[in-house]
Amino acid sequence: MSTTVRPDNLKAALDAKLAAAASQLVELREAEQPEVTPHLNPREIVEAFLSYAGRVYPIAAGFGRAQAGDLQFEAWYAEWTGKLADADRPLWQHLRDELARHEHGHKAALIEAEVAVPDARTGVRNRLVRFAAVPERAASDVCADYLRLAKRFVGEFLRDYARFLPAP
Repeated sequence: MSTTVRPDNLKAALDAKLAAAASQLVELREAEQPEVTPHLNPREIVEAFLSYAGRVYPIAAGFGRAQAGDLQFEAWYAEWTGKLADADRPLWQHLRDELARHEHGHKAALIEAEVAVPDARTGVRNRLVRFAAVPERAASDVCADYLRLAKRFVGEFLRDYARFLPAP
């Protein structure tokens, strides 16, 4: 799915997605606390986070292709991904894969984990989610890395495509 925005709206559109993803990350971190948080659904929060964070690529790609052409954008993107650290490259691809799953009507590949609530005399457990691809890490830690990469992508894209944007 291609998303094209006007040059004067590009930065605002990308910033809005990043801000919404950051908000979801805050909620996810709260949901992962040892206390029971029945009002928060970690699975829904992760889905919303991925929807926001993952959308920065299609917005930038649509704009980049419209302004500079497919070949130029693809070359820029290949160079950008090539500069990612070895640990970040598969993580960025995982974010893109999760967005593709979401766009095809599938939920994120998550598994459930439970943790005991401290000092709970009733044996209450808090239900958490983790990404199936990285089950050893808390979903919020993975999302924090996704957000870091999405911010980097947006920053470098805006820097390199500034000639197509109106002067500030």
